[in-house]
Amino acid sequence: MNVMVLLIILCSFLTVTLLLEAVFHLRKQKIISDRIKGERLEVGRGVKALFLRLAISLGKQIETYDIEFISKTLANIDDKLKMAGISKITPPTFMGISILASIGNTLIIAYLALGATDLFTLLLMAVLGYFIPGLLVNAKIKTRQMAIFRDLPDTLDILTLLIEAGLDFGAALNILIEKEKGPLIDELAIAQQEIKLGANRISALQNTIKRARHKHLTSVLNALIQAMRTGSSIGGTLRALSDQYRVERALFAEKLGAEAPLKMMGPLILFIFPTIFIIIFGPLVLSFMSGKIW
Repeated sequence: MNVMVLLIILCSFLTVTLLLEAVFHLRKQKIISDRIKGERLEVGRGVKALFLRLAISLGKQIETYDIEFISKTLANIDDKLKMAGISKITPPTFMGISILASIGNTLIIAYLALGATDLFTLLLMAVLGYFIPGLLVNAKIKTRQMAIFRDLPDTLDILTLLIEAGLDFGAALNILIEKEKGPLIDELAIAQQEIKLGANRISALQNTIKRARHKHLTSVLNALIQAMRTGSSIGGTLRALSDQYRVERALFAEKLGAEAPLKMMGPLILFIFPTIFIIIFGPLVLSFMSGKIW
């Protein structure tokens, strides 16, 4: 039984590794040009390419079904992919990846177990395999949103300086996009590309709110939209927002610092304390077992 558990853990780890490589096997191109031009995912050759081709074909087949559950699932996947900044994988392809991961995980366990695995374990592995890609995307979303929150005050500072130097909002945004990098800059660059393609500034910022779904970025963009509609000073609005979110970032850092001792208790209890007990009481136990201590 212990051997079977180890095999299951090993197979799950291998499945996660392969899926991670398959899902994020993308060329390092600008996310803006990818979304605007609508370039297709280049699969290339090899095992990962075969996996992606199967996922794309399966996704296209799934997309043909006019079922409400599938439509809602694809819409939810589309929202998550946008939040994660993944542009080259379409929702149907991602759903195909999840289904193939479920099948592959089940087949690997069944093959290694040589028929000794019960039905419940196979079903459990199938469910686990299906949700692994989604868990990876959720982790990427969390990392990306944290990066946006971290970069927000500094980005607002740069925009404020550029606008107060005499540039309008569009020109300041162009310079910011050219000089800086990061998830926040990517979202602003997409909005700027939409403006260049004919969208008005307010609708482009509203699309960014829907796409990023970041509460702090939403507050900033709503304040900017309000300033544009009322004719208020954009520079003054940006400076006030920059000061506000710099304070919030500092408070968040203090909160993480306060939580650090609690998070360290787990590793201390599991790894450090047992070692200390062995060092202190180990010689006493050995002496007692040898009869030298009564």
